[in-house]
Amino acid sequence: MSHLREELLRRRDADQEARVSVPRGAPNALANTMRIDDENAVWLREVVTKFGWPGRSVVGDDGAHAAWLLAQHADRDPALQKHCLTLLEQAVAVSEAEPRDLAFLTDRVRLASGQSQIYGTQMTPRGGRFAARRLADPETVDERRASVGLEPLNEYLNRALELYGPPSPARMICPNCSAEIGVWLPEPGARTTVECASCHSIWNVRPSIPETTMPVVTQT
Repeated sequence: MSHLREELLRRRDADQEARVSVPRGAPNALANTMRIDDENAVWLREVVTKFGWPGRSVVGDDGAHAAWLLAQHADRDPALQKHCLTLLEQAVAVSEAEPRDLAFLTDRVRLASGQSQIYGTQMTPRGGRFAARRLADPETVDERRASVGLEPLNEYLNRALELYGPPSPARMICPNCSAEIGVWLPEPGARTTVECASCHSIWNVRPSIPETTMPVVTQT
């Protein structure tokens, strides 16, 4: 199915190009990324419904990895992510997909459902660096990571810091005085409180969707 592989790679490239534009501040970059994610999710649902999981024997190593990427970023369709996780587990069991890809999607699905992640693949800014979000049994995480071919957690987090630089807080505009406020976003589903330095109004802040820097604010 060369046409399926080609389409997977095209959608993978569009996904990555959109994400690169977000930190650069390109106009409508976040909205465009969300649109691409939604379109890819609709398309991927059709593919897995018709063909099952596109494994390496069908679409090659790069095509199988691209299929994982589309599932990984289908945060706005959690039912699809869970279904893809089941299919990916089956694919890994017969060497049709990479265990490390399964680790990433496992953590993504667990966090979205309110559980702790297992492999520490999902990061959050903390103290000017990156840290693993809501991690189960951190003392044994490196053993679990090694079992799926991932480097030790500290190496992974340090590499992210080298690649992306120190994380910056999200920016929001104070609804009262229009001053800009820096906000370190909490875990998805949680809230934090911020105070505007200009007018001293206090707001509750929570992330609006996974993996974005768009805060939703309500006044206390």
